[in-house]
Parts: sequence; C-alpha cells; structure tokens
Amino acid sequence: MSVHLSQAGGGALRRVVLSCDVAGCSIQVEPAAIEAWRSDTDARSWARDHAAGWAADPIRQTDYCPEHALSVTALANGVAAPRPTATVRDRAGNPLNRDEYAERLRERLADKGFQSGHDVVVTAAQATVTARLLDELAGVYRDESLGLLARELAALLDTRSGHRG
Repeated sequence: MSVHLSQAGGGALRRVVLSCDVAGCSIQVEPAAIEAWRSDTDARSWARDHAAGWAADPIRQTDYCPEHALSVTALANGVAAPRPTATVRDRAGNPLNRDEYAERLRERLADKGFQSGHDVVVTAAQATVTARLLDELAGVYRDESLGLLARELAALLDTRSGHRG
C-alpha cells in the first residue's frame, strides 16, 4: 500500500493507492477521491477497509490483491497454499497444483499399461544432461514433491548411464 503525494493548485494532495506486494503483480486499486486525511495512518486504514477481497499483513506492512490474498491467508493459518505449475495447464488454461501434478507423474511412471514395451534409447551424454537439468529442477523445487521426483529421476538416470557430474 502506498500513499502518493501529488501537487494540485500549489497544495499537496494525498492519493491513496493500494498495490499488491507480490513480486511481479501489477494490480493496484485507487479508492474514489477522498478528503484530505489527518494522517497517513488514517489513509492506510481507510484504503484497507474499503478494498474488497484484499488482505493485509500488519507485521510485514504488506498488502495483497484478491488473487494473492488466498495464498497469504492460507500460509498465515498454517495451511500450505496451492503452488501452480509454471508451464503445465489444464484444458481451460489454468495452471495445475504442482503437488498434484507430481503425483500424476509418479502414477504415470508406475503405470505398466502406459509402457509400450519399447525402450527409448538416449546417449550417455543425453542422459547426463537430462540428469543435470533434473538436479537443477530439484533445486528450484526443493522440499516439494515435484523436486523430490526430479531428484529421484536424476539418480535413476545417473545409475543407468553410469555417469555422475
């Protein structure tokens, strides 16, 4: 949340703009024109009270738009908020939950009916590069089910190709 000062007719006018504090989120709300406030604290309080669906974290002094408010309130209540996939989407174009996606991938690996009976041949260099990419993915998604799956597959590729590093 920010309080902007702008000059109009020689006097400083306060403009209250509520900005989402999630990195990369450009959502802002500017309440209707307001009276001159006695203090910035009053302006902040009024803006937060009138921003439907927004969440505020008084300890961090941050504000979150309705899209990100659910994640923030879930974390505050000790509930893990859904983490969306970066590239994988459902038919409607929405990102999937990463944990659910990792589980689906595990099921696919274990599904004997899915296996065609034909092994795919990759070179040792391709297997090594793939394993390193999986290691990197595991580092990005550390402590998540998707990262654990990536780490396990990297180890499997390393074992089968006889290479490490």
